[in-house]
Amino acid sequence: MFKVGIGVSKNRDPFLAGEEAGRQCLIELEQETPDICFLFSSVKFAHLRTLTGIKAVLPDVPLFGVSDAGEITSEGSLQRSLVLVGIKSDRLAFSAHLEEDIGIEAREKGRRIAERVKKGLQVKDRNKEILVLFSDGLSGSIADIIRGAQEVLGTSYPILGGGAGDDFLFRKTYQYYQDRVFEQSAFGLILSLPKIGFGMRHGWKPLGRPYKVTRAKKNVVQELDHKPAIEVYQNYFGREIEELEKSVLVNMIINYPLGIAVPGEKEYLVRNVLDIHLDGSLVFSADINEGEEVRLMMSNKEMVVAAARDASWEAIRGVWLEEIGLGIVFNSASRCKLLGRGRDKEIEEIRGILRQIPFVGFYGYSQQAPLSGGSHLGQCYAHNQSVVVLVLGE
Repeated sequence: MFKVGIGVSKNRDPFLAGEEAGRQCLIELEQETPDICFLFSSVKFAHLRTLTGIKAVLPDVPLFGVSDAGEITSEGSLQRSLVLVGIKSDRLAFSAHLEEDIGIEAREKGRRIAERVKKGLQVKDRNKEILVLFSDGLSGSIADIIRGAQEVLGTSYPILGGGAGDDFLFRKTYQYYQDRVFEQSAFGLILSLPKIGFGMRHGWKPLGRPYKVTRAKKNVVQELDHKPAIEVYQNYFGREIEELEKSVLVNMIINYPLGIAVPGEKEYLVRNVLDIHLDGSLVFSADINEGEEVRLMMSNKEMVVAAARDASWEAIRGVWLEEIGLGIVFNSASRCKLLGRGRDKEIEEIRGILRQIPFVGFYGYSQQAPLSGGSHLGQCYAHNQSVVVLVLGE
């Protein structure tokens, strides 16, 4: 038995929005209390009153989620809304742990998340496992958190998830854990179910020659080929971009991320720019290391939409559609920005593959997944500009 209830609200009052979504969720579950709930919402609902509203309807249900830059349901994309999904399953087991201040000792905190969730999991026979990781989307620490978690779980243990957003404000993101709202935190949940599948694609291709990262610290790249990092974009767009306001420039170059080649993998790791410093340094939402070679990446709307379709096909590989009860989509805010009013084309492609299976998700500032997808449980990486499709069922 695997049941799903989904609630959506745009009510301006955070308490009433949470209460409305909770009631919708309960109605779809035929008044059965879910075992776990996930919450994805605009930052306008990043408030304790929202959680209080949900808990007024679902008082004892474990609740996890993040603020975002847009919400996703099977019916289409949403903005400045709240989406709540509840899962009821006899076969589900899970364990969760949160760490704060992830900008400090992120790798150690990744290890601690993995240790605590593994210790707390009561495994059910013949179930598969996956670590779902949620984090602050602006900290730049997610790659170290993943590394720490893999030191405990192993590099072949699947880790998926997404970094929170804040409606494209790029100021502060929020994480929802039980009945509290956190900042600059990360938490993981091991989900154990008989059927788990996932796929990841981005649809960006390399453009032009490679550049060597000659000076960088974590997610800030100061120099490429011993020159200010911003010059890679000045060379491509022309020096006239120096006259643009920084906000306009960031919005423009978000469609031209940097790609990192990974030995043995077909897909590039993609890193998009979040900010530009006065000295020409570029701030990314995940780390880029000194000595790595990067290339400018390009895409178009058709390639982006095709990537969503390919990720969905990969997610259902090896499982029957009748065995899947829910899909969760971790999508990139940059893809949402690129597609604009056409962003629902991605959702149509996902719906075309998953058919009648309900799904929810959000647009965030980073994504986590192995490059090789569900058929090869390879090492997990932090991604940008990507779409990750997770399917769960019995």
